[in-house]
Amino acid sequence: MTTPSSQSSALPPEQIYNRLRAIVTERLELTPEQIAALRPDLAIVQGLQLDSLAQVTLIAGIEDEFNIELSLEDRQGITTIADLIALIQARAAAN
Repeated sequence: MTTPSSQSSALPPEQIYNRLRAIVTERLELTPEQIAALRPDLAIVQGLQLDSLAQVTLIAGIEDEFNIELSLEDRQGITTIADLIALIQARAAAN
């Protein structure tokens, strides 16, 4: 049997994806086509055509939303939205 506290520490991938989608929509100036193209297998930087400022804005939004810190090493290991979801899940479970 799981306790409420153990349930709250595990974020389901769908919830993370929805929160990421909200961050992207609110913080980045993307076209409707770019927003519609968001999916887990999308390459983040190339798929969304993010410049360096947009990347920093996105990372800051993720760190704020999920109360985590993403090191340079973390960021270099992220290619797709699915990679980002997995990293956020691991960090949330560790906290």
